[in-house]
Amino acid sequence: MAAPFKKKCKVLLEKDCELAVGIRGGRVLELRPEGYLVFWEEWTDPETGECHESTGGVIPYDAIVTENSYGNLTILRRPLAKPFDPKRIRRVERLPAEIARQRFKKQYVLAIQEMIDDGHLELIRDDFCNKIIDIAAKGKGRYDKYLAALAIREGKRGGAKTRKSKKEVEKSVEFHQGFKCGQTMWKWYWQWRIDGEDGLFDKYRNCGKHRHHNDATDAFIVRALNMLWDKERPTVKAFIESVQSLLDAENERRERLPIPTAKMKWVGYDYILNLIKEHAPLDHKIRKKGWDKAYKDLHTLGVGIETSRALQRVEIDEYTVDLFVLMESTGRFDHLPASVKQILQLDGQAQRVTLSAASDVHTRCFLALQIVPEGIDNPFSHTLEMIYTDKNPIADASGAKFRWPMSGAPETIVLDRGPAYITDEAYDSLASLGITNLGAPAGKPWLKPFIERVFRTVHSDLLLRFSGRAFSNVVEREDNDPAARATLTLEAFLMWLVRWTVDAYHTRKHTGLGMSPKQAWDRASKECEPRSLTSDEMREAFGIQGRRKVNSSGLRVCHIDYQADALMEKYLNSNATHFDFLRWDGDIGTISVRSDDGPWTTVPAADEVWIGKTDTDLRVWLQERAEYDDDERIARRDFLNAVNKESARLKQLMGLISLPKTPAELQKDVERFMRHADTAERRHRAGPPRELLADNDGDDEVKAEQHTREGTFEHDELDPTQNFLDEDSME
Repeated sequence: MAAPFKKKCKVLLEKDCELAVGIRGGRVLELRPEGYLVFWEEWTDPETGECHESTGGVIPYDAIVTENSYGNLTILRRPLAKPFDPKRIRRVERLPAEIARQRFKKQYVLAIQEMIDDGHLELIRDDFCNKIIDIAAKGKGRYDKYLAALAIREGKRGGAKTRKSKKEVEKSVEFHQGFKCGQTMWKWYWQWRIDGEDGLFDKYRNCGKHRHHNDATDAFIVRALNMLWDKERPTVKAFIESVQSLLDAENERRERLPIPTAKMKWVGYDYILNLIKEHAPLDHKIRKKGWDKAYKDLHTLGVGIETSRALQRVEIDEYTVDLFVLMESTGRFDHLPASVKQILQLDGQAQRVTLSAASDVHTRCFLALQIVPEGIDNPFSHTLEMIYTDKNPIADASGAKFRWPMSGAPETIVLDRGPAYITDEAYDSLASLGITNLGAPAGKPWLKPFIERVFRTVHSDLLLRFSGRAFSNVVEREDNDPAARATLTLEAFLMWLVRWTVDAYHTRKHTGLGMSPKQAWDRASKECEPRSLTSDEMREAFGIQGRRKVNSSGLRVCHIDYQADALMEKYLNSNATHFDFLRWDGDIGTISVRSDDGPWTTVPAADEVWIGKTDTDLRVWLQERAEYDDDERIARRDFLNAVNKESARLKQLMGLISLPKTPAELQKDVERFMRHADTAERRHRAGPPRELLADNDGDDEVKAEQHTREGTFEHDELDPTQNFLDEDSME
């Protein structure tokens, strides 16, 4: 019984089989349990020139299988296979046109052999020439039967017109069947008798390889081209004119020699262009277009970036669209505050908007796509937040057929050195979320090629379908005024952008994936479900911080009351009146609250209706609330005016209404309110206190008393008409 976990290896070689692994040739001596016993011939390393002697050794079975999988194993000869002549062309190297011409000859040769067997034709050249008509008729009949047999094999219904596949077209290739004569048939027949069917193949594959110019001419032109290549980027036409001028001067010099030599042949456009491609295609490209352009056009590609799951690598970048959009406040923008409209620059003019997008490398899906106004703060944070959030409501609002479920926590994000991506806020956000930041150097767009390719797809597949396209330079633009030709409003542009993303881009087969991005996301989600964050983590990373005063109803934030036992206890048992809060638009059912720089506490909404809701739901609720009716306002105004008028009338009848006072009465009340105030100023004006009978002591004292009374007249002299019984009256 075999071991249950033993891996079975293929046996690809046999005894006396000649093989080559790379440039090293060998022969299998025998098969052993541990592998093949191979005698290796001597070989030379082409890179170092080191010579290796012949040796023998055992190579495992799985090692040969591995070399075969990577295309390094070549079978030179098998002991039971037909020997192969290296000088002959193998059947696999033949073109379909060559095989078709060989099949044509074969039918005529078989017809000749049949006539010889029946005795209708002698094996003499003259007899072939005399009976050429019979040979041609019989050969054509056999060839027609051969074509009819091929036609029967085609899978088509009777009378129906079908398009032939590429392989069928190659098999039914048309060719000139030549002039048939006895000499030709005699030659075909003996080629078949001597070399078999391989002898019926023609030598047309060698046609067209005759060189019209010798090596000296090639060397002269190559030297001339080496002087002309530079970074001034001359055209091939300029090369031709310069080379022909040098060639003409060289021929004239050769003609004036004492012993004239042969002139060089004239060269044209095709010859010089082929010579450039043959000798120095890369050198010519670098000198003509510069190193950067040549590298961009000609650099070879391998596997590239490899990912194994969704959100393993995400690329973020900004792109100013090549389309002018009318920045008008229409439809969904009407309910926005004036400050937001000012940030969006909704002034009705035609402008180019900037998009900020995030693309998943593994599935090529859009994880975030939004416009970035110039005055917005921290646009990277908004794009990063959109990666985590559910975008299905956006797709539903735009009228898309499919949904937009692509969201989750990315592992690595690739950013360039743009000003929005090298801030401390961006670094702190990535670090707090546990995201690896791969910063691509400036001016190296190929280090984040996937998002760059997506932007080109947006331009070619969506923007070019609308008028108002911007051009890269004035030569391409000519007299076209893209701002004047703008027809899309900002609202319509965003709607079509979302619909294109969900219904056109995500559902289109991607050549790099072999499937659509939506199918790739569904498959990746089944294999490894994307990770998400809790509401507390989202509030900490993307929440809006504020401060509110607490009351008996809780904490009111954006029209919603938030209340919890911990908040009520804090309100009753402490003197804290103002609390800090964190609110995230993606989940307004709960907020984070703290006081006195303490720890954050999660507080849910007092009304469970708001649990699990978003800020979009709140905006819809606010918009759907009944507006204040103007008739109701007028009715309440008329009621208040009528009831106040009737109340005043009744108070006048009963003498309960207080009449307004005159300015003199108001001044008297002021004096009465400040009469008995005892201040240092008044004591100074009154002077020192006097004795009780000081008025009878002398004239000096009388004068002093009079002087003192004159100084205090303003406060002591009373109006003779004043009623002292009413001093305490407030009227």
